Amino acid sequence: MTQFMKAKVKRTVCYGLAFMASKWTIIFLLYHSGFWSYWFLLLFPIADTIAAILAIIYLKGNFKKYFAQILEDEYPEDFAIIISETDTTYGQIKNDIEFVQKSKNPLDKRINFAGYFLALIRVLEKKGESFDTIRKVSLGVAKEYIKPKNRIHHWYLLLVPKLVNTALAKRFLAKLHKKVSVQSHSNGFQASVLTSKKETNGFGYGIDIVECGICKLFKQKNESKYLSILCEVDHLTSEIAGLQLVRTSTIAQGASHCDFRFQKI
Repeated sequence: MTQFMKAKVKRTVCYGLAFMASKWTIIFLLYHSGFWSYWFLLLFPIADTIAAILAIIYLKGNFKKYFAQILEDEYPEDFAIIISETDTTYGQIKNDIEFVQKSKNPLDKRINFAGYFLALIRVLEKKGESFDTIRKVSLGVAKEYIKPKNRIHHWYLLLVPKLVNTALAKRFLAKLHKKVSVQSHSNGFQASVLTSKKETNGFGYGIDIVECGICKLFKQKNESKYLSILCEVDHLTSEIAGLQLVRTSTIAQGASHCDFRFQKI
């Protein structure tokens, strides 16, 4: 898919979401005013909403397109072969991470993405690429994947840190802690969400990873030396949200836990 087509798709999705939001607002106002009495007509906006949700889920899970985009730039002549070999390798790795689909720990969802990274790393390694080249390609994919898709998305990413100390955010983080603090699978994640300002350098949010599913996967496949690349992605993700990641230890480097602390840039 060309850059122009991708931009058109993104723009169309944004317009569609804005249209649906305005439609539901009008329906609510009509119902509240007593003018909306034909309930069967709700089937049409409900069908639109369901279709949009399914489209968003598909687009969100379709992370492979970001790999294809960078690989096409880096390997214009044989990127199709690299992608095909990566898909095949990922198919083999996927058998070891099937638990992710049923896991109740939301952090485990990251393992799928990391598994595809691992597959690409193995293909590039087989191709004879150096660590530095593999790092460059991997970070290129990560930057493309995590960057804001539009202005609204960018605004949302910057807004979230500002809401950390609100009552609503506290309730959300408490629920998140309950989910991530329980290890759903022995090869998955386990973490603690911190909201005390004393424990988070005054910010009000931090997280300690005590079991890293990505580290376990890479170690099982004897590819631990590439874990540092994925650790770099955490810094990129934080910067996009207007934050600086302050981390003193990582499991990838042999520590007992990864401490995520943040401060506003």
